Amino acid sequence: MEELEKAYRAALDEAARQLSYRDLSAQTLREKLVKKGHSEDAADYAIAYLQARRLLDDSRFADTAVRSYERRGYGEHRIRQELHRRGVSREDADAALEDFSPDPDTLRALLDKKLNGDASDPKAVQRAVAFLQRRGFSWGDIRQALKDYGTAIDESFD
Repeated sequence: MEELEKAYRAALDEAARQLSYRDLSAQTLREKLVKKGHSEDAADYAIAYLQARRLLDDSRFADTAVRSYERRGYGEHRIRQELHRRGVSREDADAALEDFSPDPDTLRALLDKKLNGDASDPKAVQRAVAFLQRRGFSWGDIRQALKDYGTAIDESFD
């Protein structure tokens, strides 16, 4: 029994060390613990222990991740994809993204970066649109950003 307690304590110590660096989802923390050589039972114990004390909370992680990805210039679709990849439930992701609205200044800055102030080349505009789509912005947000940027939208985009 003492050996089992040591294994659980070691997993808990490692989990606390991982969380001291940054907030993690339960799934990501579990993967890290198993990768470090802890048994699945010990990893599950550490996660349950931390969740019971609200030291590990996927909804808090989702809120933090949304703000972080938003600051880095990502749209809702890409943020949702990243949350899913990290094991955040659909409910937690939906709650974290409930009030999300892309910042028009961010979209303008990203367009500036790709177009260098010159939106006269349709191929360059298409590349900029593709870039924004890869960053997770919806077509409606991209369309509005192009209008705000003063770019005529070619009907071929629709």
